[in-house]
Amino acid sequence: MAGLGTIVKPNYTVISRMNGTHTIGGQPTDVWYYDRDSSNQGFMDNRQFPSAHLEIIQGQATNILFQNMSFMPHTIHLHGLDVDQQNDGVPATSFTVPMGGSYTYQFIAPHAGTYHYHCHVDTVLHFHRGMAGTIIVRPPSGVTNLAWDGGPTFDEEVLWHLLTFDSTWANLYGSDLATARHRPDSFMINGLSSPEARTDPYSRLVATVGQRIYLRLLNSCYQWARVRLGGLPFDVVASDGRPMQSIVTTDTWDLGPGERYDLLLTPKAPISTDATVEYLDDYSGAVLGTAASRLEIT
Repeated sequence: MAGLGTIVKPNYTVISRMNGTHTIGGQPTDVWYYDRDSSNQGFMDNRQFPSAHLEIIQGQATNILFQNMSFMPHTIHLHGLDVDQQNDGVPATSFTVPMGGSYTYQFIAPHAGTYHYHCHVDTVLHFHRGMAGTIIVRPPSGVTNLAWDGGPTFDEEVLWHLLTFDSTWANLYGSDLATARHRPDSFMINGLSSPEARTDPYSRLVATVGQRIYLRLLNSCYQWARVRLGGLPFDVVASDGRPMQSIVTTDTWDLGPGERYDLLLTPKAPISTDATVEYLDDYSGAVLGTAASRLEIT
């Protein structure tokens, strides 16, 4: 579903919570998450797994009031946003926000693009249990159908937050020998396995022939991911919040943990098919599992 028409605000209140529930692998599962101020929803609304995405404007002063309403210290690490050390959310070089505490992260995003935020306290486990989300930086005008100043425009915008889950980690409260290996048994797009992702309006790619679909990818799992859009060619136009020096046209793209890529698809004929993500074993490259949504072009 397109994000066009989203109202972008420079200020957010983000609350950490450790009492969420999400269906993973067909089972209700306890998740930890960031809850976004309900007055600033964005085009994907609020959610728990993954955490809500945030939208800000390039060059504008941004304030994120972080309130830690859970029972452990947490931070917000602004992954890839070129903020100063005080506002980077890495405990070893800044600080943690204690239980019941708060802090206002202040920064100016210098580049429009797709970014990432997550907790940097016991990152291995907090990341896995849901304390991660996407940040979209809009160009200075705030328009929501332009990737960046001088970049491509688009008719539909879709965000895919790529996730896997290891159910043996579901009830852990700290990383230890049990988290030395991640063996996922659930494979998702936007927190949804294939049956749900195929019908989810925020995960489906829907357009008419000739319209341009802008697909933002964030890989926040511990495996490489391989994306295919039903065999159709697409342009890889941005990487980690920066335009590609040379656009790559392909029908398959791999992205590693923490990476973000922006794809531009301009379908030339009607098609109804699956768009897929294969999650790969780091050592052998074998497919561990697949998540699929739908590509519907009329």
